[in-house]
Amino acid sequence: MKIAKAYQKDVFCLEGDWTRDLKKNNSIEAALLFLKQNRNINFIHRHCGTPENFRHYLEQWRLKRYNQYSILYLAFHGKPGQILIHKTPISLDELAEIVGDNCRDRIIHFGSCQTLNTDLRHIKRFLRKTNALCVCGFGMELPFVESSVFDILLLDAFQEFKDVRKVAQRLKTDYGSLARKLRFRLVHL
Repeated sequence: MKIAKAYQKDVFCLEGDWTRDLKKNNSIEAALLFLKQNRNINFIHRHCGTPENFRHYLEQWRLKRYNQYSILYLAFHGKPGQILIHKTPISLDELAEIVGDNCRDRIIHFGSCQTLNTDLRHIKRFLRKTNALCVCGFGMELPFVESSVFDILLLDAFQEFKDVRKVAQRLKTDYGSLARKLRFRLVHL
């Protein structure tokens, strides 16, 4: 189960607050706009400040009308095996319960620090529970600009291939140094 249905994979992005300072406007939305303008990748972008808000939008993503948004992009602070919604940790197991097994032909990308700095068995359990095509993300504290640029390259590569193994190979071949620096992982069953 490594082959996507289509080349065009639109993005459903949920993003947390990066800082407590409301004067700062850090957001991944500019990267998504860049991809829309230059690659015609459609996206939905929502900010989530509470676990309830996060669950609500994930329930929306699961609706049939959003099937074309086959990449779930979670842009939050993270810890090994978790994302943080405000200060509330959501583990990979909890996330799997929220999305259920409805992720066939879908990709889940953790644009978060350290979330995939966890045991491979844990990540594969998440994949089995969700039926996701693959999961990808980072294993370290991330520099915002570099990781955002890598996210653009990643989302662009997903448009080139149906086979996620080829996406992983493209990233390793063309951007291996940056992928290693960010401790990027792409895992599939």
